[in-house]
Amino acid sequence: MKDQSYLGSGELFIREYGAAAPFVSVGNCSALTLSPQSEKKTLADHTQPGGGVRNEVERLTGVELAYTFHDFAPENFARALRATSSTVVAGNVVDEDVVAYGGGYTPLAKLASSITAVKDAAGAATYDEGDDYLFQNGGIFIPAGSSIPAPVGGVANIKVSYVNPAQTKVQALVNSAKQYEALFVGLNEAQSGKTVRIRVHKMSGGLMQQLGLIGDEYGAGEVTGSLQADTSKGAGESRYFVVEQEAIA
Repeated sequence: MKDQSYLGSGELFIREYGAAAPFVSVGNCSALTLSPQSEKKTLADHTQPGGGVRNEVERLTGVELAYTFHDFAPENFARALRATSSTVVAGNVVDEDVVAYGGGYTPLAKLASSITAVKDAAGAATYDEGDDYLFQNGGIFIPAGSSIPAPVGGVANIKVSYVNPAQTKVQALVNSAKQYEALFVGLNEAQSGKTVRIRVHKMSGGLMQQLGLIGDEYGAGEVTGSLQADTSKGAGESRYFVVEQEAIA
């Protein structure tokens, strides 16, 4: 028998099931697996004192698809977190009302690239950067010795003006589950780069199992979904997925 070893690399594409739209790349994925699940029904042989198996049936109970992505793109987060994604254009925010407490960090409504001015709640007095506040990690830090008074009753105690870069915002876990189509287009490195293509007809989007944000390795999003039967397929056609490979000479 000829050698048909496999060592794969390639790209995963996904689109919403039934959508009149192109497949969109997930980007760099370090893992992609299809895992058929089964259940065994076993009938013990009661005719013999030593026991044994009289009959056994193995039934398909489902197929899992799992992938790990490394491109922290908003569309990947939106799909894996049942989220919505929006863009924020670059601009200048003027006199944003902010509730800021001394001795700590306060986020602004948008990620800032610099702070241009900080005023009191009435907009009359201007505070000094360095002594009264610091620009830090896209927000504002109020030192313990700042002359900015503490907020009362949760009412804004300062107005902040700043520059915001273009950015994206993902609202996680706000949508119901969706179904998708998946397409893997890869190369078999063990066979001089022969083409491999796997098409998944219908699957649940799944939920991100883990999102690595701090660590010594590159960040990763681990997603697990499950395949569903595509009843539009006819006789002799798989309702789950199709594997195509370029022939090996």
